[in-house]
Formats: sequence, C-alpha cells, structure tokens
Amino acid sequence: MFSALLLFVLFSCSNANFIVEEECLNYTVYPIQYELTIIPYIYKDNSYYHGDITITVIANANVREIELDAKDLDIRSGSIKVLDGSTDLVNGARPYEYDKTNGKLFIHLREPLKMYSQNNRQFYYIKMSFNKYIKEDSAGLFLVNYYEDDVKNAKSLYATRLSPNKAKFMFPCFDNPRFEAVFKFKVYILSDHPGMQYTNSSLVIAEEMKRVSSKDYTIIEYIPSPQVALHQVGFHYSQFTNKSVKGKNNDTLVIWAPGDKLYCYDYIQRFGISMIDLMHQYEGTKRPITAGSINLVAVPTNLQGYEIGSWNLLTNGANRIANLVYITSIQQIEVMRFELAQQLCRIWLGNPGEENRTRWKEEWLKEGMATYYASYFLAQKTSERYPKRLQPLGIYGLSMKHKAMEIDWPRSTPALEVFNDTLAIEIPARYKDLVTMKTGTLFWMLENWIGPEKFHNALIKYINSRRGKYISLQDFLTTLDHETVECSYQLFNGSTSSRILRSWFSQAGYPVINVRVLRDRTPNVVQLNQRRFSFTNEHHRELEYLIPISYTIQNSKNCFNCYRPRFVIGSQPYTFIENLDGGWIILNSNGSGYYRVNYDSDSWLLIAKTLVEDHQSIEEMTRSQIVNDVFALYVSGNLDMSIAMRVLAYLDKETSLAVWDSVISGYELLKLEGAACNMTKYIYWEWSDFMKQKIPTIYNDLIKNLDQQTDVRLLRNKVITFAAELEYEQCLTQLRRMYQETRRDPKRILDPDARRGCYYVLLNDTNSHLRFKKLSGIEEEDRNAVENRIRENNRFLIKIPHGEPRPLPIISSESPLSSTTPEPVPDKIVMPDASTSNLSSIIFVVASTLILRLF
Repeated sequence: MFSALLLFVLFSCSNANFIVEEECLNYTVYPIQYELTIIPYIYKDNSYYHGDITITVIANANVREIELDAKDLDIRSGSIKVLDGSTDLVNGARPYEYDKTNGKLFIHLREPLKMYSQNNRQFYYIKMSFNKYIKEDSAGLFLVNYYEDDVKNAKSLYATRLSPNKAKFMFPCFDNPRFEAVFKFKVYILSDHPGMQYTNSSLVIAEEMKRVSSKDYTIIEYIPSPQVALHQVGFHYSQFTNKSVKGKNNDTLVIWAPGDKLYCYDYIQRFGISMIDLMHQYEGTKRPITAGSINLVAVPTNLQGYEIGSWNLLTNGANRIANLVYITSIQQIEVMRFELAQQLCRIWLGNPGEENRTRWKEEWLKEGMATYYASYFLAQKTSERYPKRLQPLGIYGLSMKHKAMEIDWPRSTPALEVFNDTLAIEIPARYKDLVTMKTGTLFWMLENWIGPEKFHNALIKYINSRRGKYISLQDFLTTLDHETVECSYQLFNGSTSSRILRSWFSQAGYPVINVRVLRDRTPNVVQLNQRRFSFTNEHHRELEYLIPISYTIQNSKNCFNCYRPRFVIGSQPYTFIENLDGGWIILNSNGSGYYRVNYDSDSWLLIAKTLVEDHQSIEEMTRSQIVNDVFALYVSGNLDMSIAMRVLAYLDKETSLAVWDSVISGYELLKLEGAACNMTKYIYWEWSDFMKQKIPTIYNDLIKNLDQQTDVRLLRNKVITFAAELEYEQCLTQLRRMYQETRRDPKRILDPDARRGCYYVLLNDTNSHLRFKKLSGIEEEDRNAVENRIRENNRFLIKIPHGEPRPLPIISSESPLSSTTPEPVPDKIVMPDASTSNLSSIIFVVASTLILRLF
C-alpha cells in the first residue's frame, strides 16, 4: 500500500497540477512518509512521552543541510541520522544545530543529497529520538487534568490541536501547510506502575492494524494514514471508554468520554449519525463519507469548536457537546448542533479518508459551502414531519446573514476572492465568520433567486460528479450556469448565476438599496439604486454588485410582476413600473438577499401602519429582515429615529422567534462605536426605554408558557436574556426570586434557559446575598459569556458622550400621544438624500416638521 502511494506521490511531483497544489519543487527536501513511535508517561507532576521518528524524504536540490521544525523538544544527542541505504550522511564533526528559540533543527551532512529524478529515484531516511514534556498550557500537544467522578480520582490525558502550525511542538517535521505525507503510528501502552497513571485508550488518524501485548506493555500499530498535511494529524491518549453507533450506510460515529460521563453525549451522537444519514439521503448515494470510524472525543477542558482539518478524530470541549437535561440550555444545544453539522459537512464535501479523495482548490469556497449545508440540513432536521418537501433555511439563514453583516461593513474588510490560494487553517480568526457566513449567505440568496429545487438539483449533481476529483470556483460556476440558465434573456442581460456570484466574491462589503416610489404617476414608478453600506459616514461609494431582486406589494390584486420577480440590478439606477394601488412595496422578501433596503418616508410609514394593524399580513421572514434593517439604517445615519420607532412600534404584538432574533441582533448594532448616528447616553437610554415598553407582552406570555418545543424554548431563552440585559424590572424581580428558590431548596433546579438572565442579575446586583455556587463547565460557559457582554456594554457606555435629552414632541390636545407610542412623523416629510451631511439632514427634518405643525 505504501509503495503504491509513494509512486503516486512521486509521479504527481512531475505533474503541473500537483506542483501548484503542493509546491514541492520550491523546496529542497520534501517529506513522503513519517513513521512515529510514541511511548507516553503520565505522572502527577512530570508527564512526557518518548518519541522515535523516521521521515522518508526526497531531495529537489544538491543540499548539504536539512532544515527541520522542532519546538520545545529535547532531541537526544547522537540519535540523529540521515541514511542513504545503510550509510549515515550526518557530518560527525558538526552533526546538527538546534535553535530552540526559533524552533529550527539544522542537520549538517558530509556530502550533498542527490536530486530525485526519473533516472535516480533516491530516498533518504531521517531518524532521531526525542522527549516531549507536556503541561496543561503546552502548545499543539497538551495535558488535560480532570476528575472522573467530579470529586475524586484525578485523571490526565493527552490531546492534540496541531492547526495551523503546531505540529513542530509534537515531533520534528517539515512544518509547511502545503506538504502532505503518509503517517504510520506505533503507540506503546505501558503496564500499571506506582505513581504513573495507567491509560488504555489511544487514538490517531488511522484505524488500528494490530495489537501485541506483553507483561510490561502493549504495542498498538496503525495502518498507514491517507496522504495528509500536518495540521490534519491527531493523537489522543486517555483512559476513556467509548460507545459506537452505525448509520444507514455503514458510517460509524464513536463517542469517547470517561465511563461515568458517557451517557451525557447520547444526544450529540444520535444527532450526528442522523445528520450523516440525511446527507446520504440528499446526495442519493450509499458510499460511506470516510474510510473507517469518525471518533468524537469529549475533552474535559475549554476548547473552542472543532479543528477544521479533522475528519476522523474530532475533539471538542466536553461542555460544548454534552446535553444534560437540567443543565444544558437550548441555546447551547443549538450551538453544539450547528458546530457538529458544519464539521460533518466539511467531511462530507471532501476529506483524506474518502476512498477517492475530493480536493477543493479554493478552501474558502468549501468553508462557505459547508456552512450553507449545515444551515440547510439543520432546517430539514427541524422539520422532519415534512420529509418530501424542501424546507427553507429560515432562522438559520437569517442568523448566518446577520453574523456576516456585522463584520463585513468596515472599509478594511477583504473580498472573498482575496483568500483564493489560502488554506482554511490560514484564514485569520477575525475573518472566519466572514468566509463561512458570507459565502453561505450568498448561496442562500442564489437559491432563492433560482428556486430551491433547481438550485439543489444543480448543486448536488455537480458535487457528485466531482467525487475523487478537483473542485474549483471556475468549474463550479460554469457548471452552475449550464444547469440553471432558463432562457436567452438571462444570457443577454448578464443575470446568470456565475456573474451574480462573481460580483459578490470579487467585492468586499454589501450594499443598501434605496427605494423611491413616484406615487404621482399611474401606474407607479419604482426607482432603485445601490451603494455600499457602512455604519460610518465614509465610504458610501457606489459599487457594482449584481443584486437579485425579489419583492412583494401590499395590494397584489392588479400587480404586474410581484408573484415571482426575476430581475437583477447593477451599478446603474433601475426603474420599473408597478401598480401599488396606494400600498407599500417591500424588497428582499424572505430576507435571503445579502443587502439592506431603505425606503422613502411614505413607504416606511405605510409599512409601519400595516405592522401595527395586521403584522401577520407581512410574511415572517420579511418582517425579520425589516426590523434588522431598521436598526442598521438608524445606526448608519440613514433613517430618522422617529421613523425607526414608528416601524418598530408593533413589536409588543410580535411572537415570532425569527423576528425577535433579528430584533436582538439589531439592537446590538446600537453599540457600534463611531457610528454615524452619533450615539449618546441619553439616546441609548431612550432606545432602552422604548424596548422595555415592547418586551412585556412576549415576556409574560413566555414565562407562563411551559411548552418545551425547541422553537418555544429558544424564544423564551432569547427574550428572558434580552429583558435581563435591558434591566426590565419585572424580569429582574422574577429572576432574583427564581435564583433564591434554587438556593433555599437543593432539589429545585435553575431553569437553564433562564440562566444567562440570572447571571445578568447576579453580576450587576449589589446585594451581597446573591452569590454564585460552584459552577459546572456548562454553567461556567454561560457566566463567561454574560461577563463579556457586561464588560463590552460598560466599555461602550464609558466611551460615548453624555449628550442631552431630545426635545419633547409637541402633543396635540385632539390626539394625545400615549406613553407607548413614539413621536408621530408627519406623512409628507421626505427623507433627505443619503449623501447629504448629518447637519443638513437634521436641519431639513426639523424645519419641515415645524412648518407642517405650524400649518
């Protein structure tokens, strides 16, 4: 097997595609295989392992020095050899230099290496021994201490996190993310000795081949791994037990955890295998997604998600994958579901363990595709009662879009194509959500424009046709056009799938569409123009996104094209005729478009009026996008506060999870520093008071509602946390009472969905009798999240100016203004152009208001 793989690698080095992918000819020495023997020792105060390594290499130049990466390793003197057959080439007078500071090992040779060629197939073998001392804070390979039954029996384990460049902390290597090699592991499990922890579970990135036992130790040998990069290597060594479940297509998901905790992971294991089955049902094949089992290890420490490169050794923090009925909140369940779904989608789209490996030339595209599919499969899983219908992404799509929009507006944000030649592990952490969420959202936008059935048929047909081959952006777009172009009209006006996606991939940020309706004409004329959205006054320049437009109108009886509008606008203003019949027009129906919409004041007021009178006449997802846009447009200085509050005035009647999720994420935008709305403490307090008037109805309904359905629990969790953050007094009182009851009666369990709200009270309350008890890892996660939010909110309030209260509205004696209704806006005020300065806008609005009131 190794010989065949070796010949494949060597042949590929002469192939242009492989050179581009692996860059093997740009380096003097290239690794083909690593053979690694590990003998672990776990002591109370001094844990380490002894390692022996053999690296098979070829040379691309006549060099006399080999440079390896090795950090925090004790290289055994005299153990280093470079063998040409049985001849050692190491220079005896000056064998090696080890730069511990920079993590470089230089091996000096007494004669140059011979270049590999078709006529001279020369292999060399680098051998050495080393020790690696491991602590809890060690990089790459680290120690985890835990208690097996929470109070006694202290245990330890070894775990790895080698991405993006931590393999050199585990063993000497050529730490280049483009190098791939085969790995052969051999692990010794030592017999029980006094003072040393006996450990019986060893996991690597390959299946066990054989096990040989003796009195003093057991040797586990593993089959050679697929060809992988260093960041995809993994090693786990513990005293865990396991439980395996098989899927419908012979996929096996194995959970590893301490024996007394194994039951905590039943939920995530069932969920994981059901997601794998759903993927097979979607693609219509019976192939296992990996060769061998997928091992999911619950590491009892704080790990932030899965490693991107892992495919059969998935590690995550135990608190992020455990589901304990009385401790785990619905929000934590949703996070663990999404994280595992996203990781399984990465594996399903292509991994080293496939029988025929699928490779993606642009890994940011794979990351976005995996995120889109995670949201898609979660939506299907949530609606299993409709197995034959494609379920819309719904709240999963909105959440994906709003996360992307929160980070995609600054001037410095790069376009997606900037990451063209970047491995997924090399994408900076600050851009992870940009790459995953934005790319996924663009696929969602395209799906809604093309139509779900046609889009998914084209997508899965393409993915299945490329199994075991390369997938590239250009090839994908070409195929997508072939499968989805309906008529010559699309070709002539340029509104094909590839051109739409290209326009978004090549440009940073996202647009806002300004809508102006000329109501003095019959039929009405609707004018659209786009410009880049920004929360600051700068960089509002026009761009050239190709934007798929969908819209709905209030009075659709005599509309021209509102049932399924299929047109695209570009950089030039776009004008079309529609019979609005005195009603509103709303763009971005279903909320899937990656853009915001700002209307003229008459349209905003008509929308506000409908929301107050019959909000359910506007579709749920469309309402969700409207409320989020309102917050964003106000913060960016594009919408007057009075109009914003008029549109949001109906929220005391709103009961939708998707809408309240959009409201909560929109409210967070008020805390953006340097935004064009010129936020002050008084204005922020006014917004806070406004939301306190809108929250009581939904809050009181949810407190009384004992329904444990997922959507109800999610809404309850979000609303209680939001009410506590707003310091809504009724909520604070109830949370204090709830917490005191659990302290007085040990048998009472604090509702996990109200826990974050309680923590807001505890961390803000000055009463000394409100103290934290000892927290589990799951509870500690919530506490840390709340502490961070409070810290960020306090920092924001300190930075913004104090300001002055806004002038009180002039109230007519004929129509008194209730305390819950924001200041009315005259129907004939025309919003100033977005390019006008803030000062001019304020003068214009104030002057118009005063003149109208005088008359």
